[in-house]
Amino acid sequence: MGFDKRGLLAAAAAGAMLVTAAPAAQAATPELLLVHGHGDPAKGKNCNGATWDEAIDYYTSAGSLSRDQITTVAYYEGNGPGGPNAGNCDAVVSAASKETKIQFIARDFANYVHDNYTSKGKSVNIAAHSMGGLVTRVALLGTAEGWSGFPSSMDVDNVVTAGTPHQGVKEDREDHTAQWDQMERGSGFLDALHADGRELGDSWTNGTDWTVIGSAEDGVVSYNSAIDKGNRADQKFGYLSHDSGTEAVTHSGIREITGPHTYEMHYWHDSGDHDTHHTDNGWAPLKSMYKAALYKGDDLPR
Repeated sequence: MGFDKRGLLAAAAAGAMLVTAAPAAQAATPELLLVHGHGDPAKGKNCNGATWDEAIDYYTSAGSLSRDQITTVAYYEGNGPGGPNAGNCDAVVSAASKETKIQFIARDFANYVHDNYTSKGKSVNIAAHSMGGLVTRVALLGTAEGWSGFPSSMDVDNVVTAGTPHQGVKEDREDHTAQWDQMERGSGFLDALHADGRELGDSWTNGTDWTVIGSAEDGVVSYNSAIDKGNRADQKFGYLSHDSGTEAVTHSGIREITGPHTYEMHYWHDSGDHDTHHTDNGWAPLKSMYKAALYKGDDLPR
C-alpha cells in the first residue's frame, strides 16, 4: 500500500508491522535509510525535524543524494496514526511501545527492507544512530540466521552506526523501557549479540560493509562501546577531541555536526588497504557517516 513518502500510513494493529510508502525509483546510488535511536515510544521521533534535519540538509547539499533518495525510518507508536509525531518521518515500520524489545523492532524493520527493496531487486544503504544501530544489526543477524518472523533476505550494501551501544550504554537508569534494559551492560541481549559467530566480521555480515563510529566525548555511549572495541568491523572512526571553537562530538552531535571543523580521530580499515592511523585533520561526523554509508570512506585526511 503506497502513500506520499512524507505522509502517514494507514493504521495497523498494535505491535504489527505497518506497511509504508513505496520507495523511490532505483537510482545509481542505493537509497539511504536513516534509522533513529532510543526515545519515548509514546512521543515518537521528529525524524525530518530535530532528529535528522542536519543530516538531510548535508546529504542533499554537500552530498550527492536527492531528497527522494533518503528515507527516514521510525518504529515507535508515537509516529503512528494519532501520535504526536505522526507524519514527521518518511516511513513507520513498527508500533513499538515501552514494552517492545529491540529484536521485535528489528524484525519489523527487516521485513520492511525486504518487502520494499530486496524483493524488488533493490539494495539499500543504512545510517543509524544509537539504538538504531542495534535495530539494524539485529535485523541483519536475525535474517541471516533465519529467526522466526524475519524475512528470507535483506540486500544491504553498507551500514554505518554512530554512537551505537554495541557493548552497552554508560549508565543504568530507570528508563522504564524494555529497550533501555536490553542496552545496559551485561544484559542477556548484548551477550547474545556477541556470542560465537555473531560478531561484526563473522560470516553473517558477508555482503555488507560495516562502519562503526564512536566519540570519547559521548556521555551516553562510551567510545569503546560505540566502536565495539576488541571486535572487527570493516571500518572504524573514533573521535578523540575537538579544538576550541569546534563543537564537541556528543551523543546527539555525532549525528548533527557537519563542519567545516576538523577533529582529532583514529581510523581503522579492516581490509588492510590502509594502516590504522591517527589524524588531527579528521572529518566532521556527518561527513564520516556519509562517506561510510556510500562506501566513499577510504580517503580520510591524513
